[in-house]
Amino acid sequence: MSESFPANDEMVVSLDAPRDQRLKALHDYWNRLRGDRKMPSRADFDPIDIPHLLPLIVLYAVQQDGGYTVRLVGEEVVQFTGRSATGRPAGATLPPEAAERLTSILAAVCDERAPRFRAGKARWIPEKDYRDFEACFLPLSADGERVNMILSGVSFPRSRA
Repeated sequence: MSESFPANDEMVVSLDAPRDQRLKALHDYWNRLRGDRKMPSRADFDPIDIPHLLPLIVLYAVQQDGGYTVRLVGEEVVQFTGRSATGRPAGATLPPEAAERLTSILAAVCDERAPRFRAGKARWIPEKDYRDFEACFLPLSADGERVNMILSGVSFPRSRA
């Protein structure tokens, strides 16, 4: 599943699993919650279990019409991006190409009912386009079949010079 996608002269890669330690911890937590199910529900998720991971979390609600709304943005993500998208459509604070890429990733998570992992340069923030990012997108389901929320984590490790 390691595909490459050009993103403004830089490559963004899809990963088979998270590399960032905190994203690994978030994915491990998601796996523990789901047990032998395809995916856990939002009701299974208790922020008190992972307080050290909350700053990197973005939670998306999946709308009936196929759209996505940002329900929560962690403080580390807000500090890095300089804004909070809470309550807005997914991608509303991003350049059009990045917004389209984000919604296609969210749609793939919903369609496949499986996690997605990505890494690359933060080209969607022009003043920080030299910085690395890694992200995971983990499906949640209230009924065990349809994805109704996506638990995401975004890490911004320091680029190696």
